[in-house]
Order: sequence, then C-alpha cells, then structure tokens
Amino acid sequence: MHSQAFARAAPARFAWTMGATMALLMGVWLLALAWLRPLSDPDEGRYAVAAWQMLRSGDWVTPALNGLPFFHKPPLYYWLAATGFELAGVHEWVARLPSLLGAWLAAMSLLVLLKRYASQTLAVAAAVVLVTIPYTYMAAQYANMDMLLAGCLTACICSAAMASLEARKATGRRSGAAWVGWLAAAGAWAGLGFLAKGLIALVLPGLVWALWLVWERRWRQWWLPLHAAAWLPVLLIAGPWVWMAQQRHSGFFYYFFVTQHFQRYTGTSFNNPQPWWFYGAVMALAALPWTAWALAAGWRCWKRRSVVAQAHAAPAMVPSLDRLMLVWFAVVVVFFSIPHSKIVGYVLPALPPLAYGVVRLVQAAGWQRWGRHAAALSALLCVGLAVVLGTVAVPAKAQWRALHSLPVQSADRLVMLEHLYYEVPFYLPAMAAPPLVVDDWKTGAGLQADNWKKELSDAAQFAPQLGSSLLLDAQGLQAYACTHPLQRLWVLGSAEAAQRQMPSVVAAAPAMHLGSTQVWQLQAGQACGGVQSNGTGR
Repeated sequence: MHSQAFARAAPARFAWTMGATMALLMGVWLLALAWLRPLSDPDEGRYAVAAWQMLRSGDWVTPALNGLPFFHKPPLYYWLAATGFELAGVHEWVARLPSLLGAWLAAMSLLVLLKRYASQTLAVAAAVVLVTIPYTYMAAQYANMDMLLAGCLTACICSAAMASLEARKATGRRSGAAWVGWLAAAGAWAGLGFLAKGLIALVLPGLVWALWLVWERRWRQWWLPLHAAAWLPVLLIAGPWVWMAQQRHSGFFYYFFVTQHFQRYTGTSFNNPQPWWFYGAVMALAALPWTAWALAAGWRCWKRRSVVAQAHAAPAMVPSLDRLMLVWFAVVVVFFSIPHSKIVGYVLPALPPLAYGVVRLVQAAGWQRWGRHAAALSALLCVGLAVVLGTVAVPAKAQWRALHSLPVQSADRLVMLEHLYYEVPFYLPAMAAPPLVVDDWKTGAGLQADNWKKELSDAAQFAPQLGSSLLLDAQGLQAYACTHPLQRLWVLGSAEAAQRQMPSVVAAAPAMHLGSTQVWQLQAGQACGGVQSNGTGR
C-alpha cells in the first residue's frame, strides 16, 4: 500500500519540481541583463519617474507626471515599481521588474495550460520559445505597461480556457468545483489587467473566449463569460481605484474612459500612424529565428500533409487548444491593426499563441531534435541585442547616468527649458520638488500633438493651481527666481532654448554636457532680471 501511494505521489512531486525549476530559470534568464541599459526616453523615463514620485508622495491613487495628476494609464505598473524601489532601491532594473513579471507570468500561464491539457514536452517547449523570442525578451526589459498587460491577458485567457475545459468534463462535486476556481482566476487576472492598462484587459479576453466557444460549439457554456464568479473579482480588484480616482478628480471618468480609450483607439491624431500590415511585419522580424523556423516547418508539413495526421495523433484536448491559439492570435493582431496609431508593444499579447504555433508546426514536421539548437541561437540573439542596445546603440543616453555625480541637494530646484526630460529626475533622486518646465504655454503651440507638452497640459487640468506653479514661461521663471533668490537651480536645455528662455545662464560655463543638452548651476537670484518675456504663464 505504501509503495502504491509513493508511486502515485512521485509524478506529482516531479511535476512540482519541474514547474519550480522552470519558473526559477525563466526568472533568472529575463532578469540577468535588465541592468545593462540606461532608461529610454520617453516611455521608461516617464513611467519610472512617475512610480518614484508615487513612492515619495505616498499617494497610491493618483499617478503623477512632473508632480501633476497623470491618468493616461492605470496604476498597477506604478504600484509594482514603487514597491520595488522601496525594497531594492532606485535602479533601472527595478523599474523594469513589472515588465519582467509580465513576461514571466505569460510563460508560466502557458506552461500550466499546456501541461494540464496537452503534454509536458509541448508545455516546456512553448514556454522556452516564448521567453527566447527577441520580441518578448526585449519587451520584458522595457519599463512600460505593455508586457505587464500581456502577462495579465495571457493568465486571464489561459484561466478562462481551463474553466471551459473543466466545466465540460465535470461529473462529480469535486471535479465540478474546479471550473469555478479557474473562472474566478480569469476574473482576477482581468481585474489586474485593467489596472495595468484599462478596458483592453476585459475586451480582448472576452473576444477570444467568446469566439473560441463558438468555434468549439460549446453552446452550453455561452454563459461562462457572464458568470458572477468571473465578474466579481474584476469589480473587487479594479473598482476601488476607479471610484477613488473619480472622487478625487471629477473629470477622471471622461478623460480616462473616453479620451484615453475610445478616442485614442478611433482617432487619427495620435503618434505612430502605420499601415494595416504593420504588426505582421513586426512579428515576423522581431520573433526571428523562430518565425523563420516555423515557416520552414509549415512548408514541410504542407508538402507532406502531416499537420492533420499530427493533430489526430495528439492528445484529445490539443485540437481545442489549436483553435484557441488561432483565435487568440487573430483577435489580438486584427484588433490592434484597425486603429490608425500602432505602437510596437501593443501586439505583445499575440506572442504566447505564436510560441505555441511554432512548437506545433515543428512537432508536425518532425524537427524536434533541432529545437535545442534553435533555442540556443535565439538566446544568443537576445543576449546580443541586449548588449548592443545597452552599450553601443545608446551612448548618448548612457551619459544621463553621469547626473548621479552632481552635488544635488533636496532643497535645489530643477529647471527644464522647452522640453520635458522625463528620465532626469530618476537620476537625481535627492531632489525633492518636481521640475519647473519653461516654455510658451499661452499660445497653445504643440498642445494639440500627442507629445510631452500635451501630456503636461492635460495633467494640469486636474490641478490648475499646481500646474500654474510648475509650467512657466520666461516671465514666470523670472518671477520665481526673484521670489527664491537663494535657492540653487539646475537648468537643463539646449543653448538655443536657454537664449530664448533664460539668457542669464548662457554666459555661464555649463556644469555638464549631455550631447546637445547642457546643465547649468546657478543661484536663482542670478536669473532675477533681464529675462525676455514670452507672455504670461499658465
């Protein structure tokens, strides 16, 4: 009896050990080179500094850009990064931990789904392919919301699929309760996805789930996406932040849901307009060498007509998973191909089904023995890209790290001329107050474009009085300097911008050169008087 119990427990222990080993190895792999590259402008600087400001202010409800309420995105990234700063310090790799967590979560979710309903070989192979796709690897080491959203979406879709598969085979009370747990897990991940990037975390999994159920002809499960077990976690997780944000800022609902969701999706004035085929080209190139290997395997399968035979020989659930992954991939790519504006990171949720498709085609072609060589080549490409981007391709950005050497004190004030240098406060963490940003804010020039100036102008609408004290023109800067004559100022900008906005600094020797940007140090009293006026402040 004891030997039989041991025999039954052995596979479970092995599965647990394998899962823990995969989780550890993938985490180490994604984290290993995350420290190498300086913060990129604008995304990494914008979000890392906002998380740092959230930690310093203690306001965990209102994200802030340059000290002003910033509701372009929900707060999950800021919460995670701010917690990381508190525990590990203000470092670049800490700012990227939420993205690393998203990539790790996507790989582990795919591993759990495929191991449970396909095979351990397929599960491990798909997870390895996913984390060695250069597209995934580089996005995991980029501090913004896209990879974090992709991880939450992957976990949500996998949990929803497991709820459907468990509900179909449920026969007794014990097995019948499993689908409710997976349904609740899908809702929880959807709620976290909403906190990562908004309504898209509800729309995409809902479309994938509904279309897959139709294709599978699971007519008796049409109610699963509407079940209370799925929606209650969403409301409990996402609802409190939405309610508190609206209570503090009366225009939050319209700005967050209408402007930043519907108008951004349907509008034509946002950044990076691209043709409809943009994402197909991006994935084909950014997922090399895996995409090339998959195309070659697909061609071999077509010539041998082996895909159908392979599907019939696969475990019973694999054809259902094939359909799920096809729907998943198509929904994500088509959904994001419709808008005029296309950002590379938007389509990251399509990478898990792409990884699955690569493995299925390679299995059907009978090329599994070459898998290790392909994985090694892809891993070398990932490392090479990380090293090149971290050392060779960003020499100008690496100069920003030198800001650490400036003798900045907490009472000093940073002044930015005609530009928001997003990442600079990250490298000057000792400075307490938000920077003063000096430009012509009266005429509205540049305020209609999707850029830093519009971001600050929109943010100032939620706190007009604070905005008028932070967003200044030349005359407003002169008035500030005269009011705080003994304060030390650190002024950043080009020589041309300084000539227009703060001529008194042009004659002084810069404390530091950062490419075309210069850093001057002076007492505020030196800038009191003789400043050209471009009109009134905000």
